Amino acid sequence: MMEDVVLHHRLEGSDGLSDLIATTEKLLEPFPCRPPPVFTPWFSDSSARRPPPIRPAKCAPVINAADVKCRPEALKEGVGGTTNSPSVVDKKSASVAAMAVKRSWSVLASKSVRHRSPSLSKGFRHALSVHALHLRQRSKWVISQHNCGAVRDIEQVWQALSKAARRAGLPTCNANIQREHAEIWVFCDVAYSEQVGHFLKERLQLVGSIRLHVHKLGDVFRL
Repeated sequence: MMEDVVLHHRLEGSDGLSDLIATTEKLLEPFPCRPPPVFTPWFSDSSARRPPPIRPAKCAPVINAADVKCRPEALKEGVGGTTNSPSVVDKKSASVAAMAVKRSWSVLASKSVRHRSPSLSKGFRHALSVHALHLRQRSKWVISQHNCGAVRDIEQVWQALSKAARRAGLPTCNANIQREHAEIWVFCDVAYSEQVGHFLKERLQLVGSIRLHVHKLGDVFRL
């Protein structure tokens, strides 16, 4: 429904303007002219004055141990008491094992232990000055398939890294495996990146050079 009608005419004179307006009004008479309906909100005024509650009105149901003992069939696998075939069980166990392997580890520095700033090499300091990197900026070491050698694959290196990370106190580090790229990404602060890089090469016995990647800058250093 149109609220306003705009009439365009040539600026030749205002003599015929009144006749033009009268003609336009006659042309618009067949069209119904209804006032717009009054807007009514779907919520009441009392609820509009106060914000909605953060928590739901009803609490979540609580299942205690007594309810579970009363219904032992709920603990059985399958629906309706049916047992799964060996193929289904094998698929489930394989999926669980795959999920366990895909998880990434994280190493968090303890608040009670203060990590000293490591000594940086001359080449690494030059890379910091060239790229204007901050010591608290995040970076990542990229371990590719060619760094694993001819005997091992990326999965074996990932398992060795997961075990070594639990024992070594790597500061500000976390890592994950990118299987679609066949790479392992080890994230750390720039201040500890050279120390972490030497640890990766020595403990994992990597071949070739690993590259240090920084977001929006690309590869900034190789070790």
